[in-house]
Amino acid sequence: MENKNFTISTVKGIAILLVVYGHIIQRTMLASGEDFFLNPAFKIIYTFHMPLFVFISGYLMTLSLGRRSVREVFKARCQTLLVPFLSWTILGVITTQALKMIDGKKVSIADVPRDFVNDLILHPSIWFLFTLFVSVCLLLSSITLEKRVGLIAFVLVFVPVALIPFNDYCSLFYIKWFYGFYAAGYFWSRLGIQITKPLIKNAMMVMILILFALLASLWDKGDYIYINKMNFVSENYFFELGRMGYRYLSGFLGIGAAFIAAAYLSNTRLQRVFETIGVFSLDIYLIQRYVVEGLYPRFVAPLRLSFDFNSPFFFFVFVPLMTALFTGVCIGASAMVIRKTPLLNRLLLGGR
Repeated sequence: MENKNFTISTVKGIAILLVVYGHIIQRTMLASGEDFFLNPAFKIIYTFHMPLFVFISGYLMTLSLGRRSVREVFKARCQTLLVPFLSWTILGVITTQALKMIDGKKVSIADVPRDFVNDLILHPSIWFLFTLFVSVCLLLSSITLEKRVGLIAFVLVFVPVALIPFNDYCSLFYIKWFYGFYAAGYFWSRLGIQITKPLIKNAMMVMILILFALLASLWDKGDYIYINKMNFVSENYFFELGRMGYRYLSGFLGIGAAFIAAAYLSNTRLQRVFETIGVFSLDIYLIQRYVVEGLYPRFVAPLRLSFDFNSPFFFFVFVPLMTALFTGVCIGASAMVIRKTPLLNRLLLGGR
């Protein structure tokens, strides 16, 4: 994947722009009382954008293990994932209490430890970093056990987690869902899979794009992991297993489509732009929680926008302009403040 045509940063740039784009759709429609889950652009994005991030992280793990021991990689991931997770969780609890005061709501000191436990353990607010860190732990444990029992170690480590009978706590449904993409990225890199023959490569690209378009068009509200939560143990057991397979196939095809888009961008002047955005992908993801998910709704709600949320203007003008604006704000805030301040960099970005 990381080759002369494009870099992983280009793909990360595509992924984080989709995150911001999707959140703008979500917050704009919420402010107008509309169901964003039914929006066609939102559906397409949410079939694969977070699986893409996790897949890339698994892919990069192979490169890290090529330079460091398992123990060293674990320590590094504690710094780059666990520290920001804890820092942003604490900051989130403080922000929540501050907003209550601004809104004139009753604030109690007793709420702070309760909110902290909820955001840290029961329902991690920074779920992506938490899920990624647990995925790292599962993968490194599997690699360590593999030396004794072989590849079956990856099954032995993950199956007990997958069989835990509840999903609503500790981001378990996220872990169960995303670890498959994380492990896939790791094995793709570890096996060094490459397709070099142009005819086969072009045929596969066309097939991926067609199949992804077809499956994405069938996406239903019940297919969102945020709604379904890996609920395959039910009366409709086989139906839910089929839904899970459909979600994974859609996710992997979407990942393939993103890499195809990155290859296309490598032939344009936009590649450098997407690479730069990709370098700041974690920064954007964390800061946009305050800018796009926090401040933006407070400004847009009183406007009572009367868009046609399925119109070309909304998809190709309004949302792209807001995406560019907020992405620029996030990069500027990180480059000029967080990354330039060593302590903030270590606490909020893990020392990137």
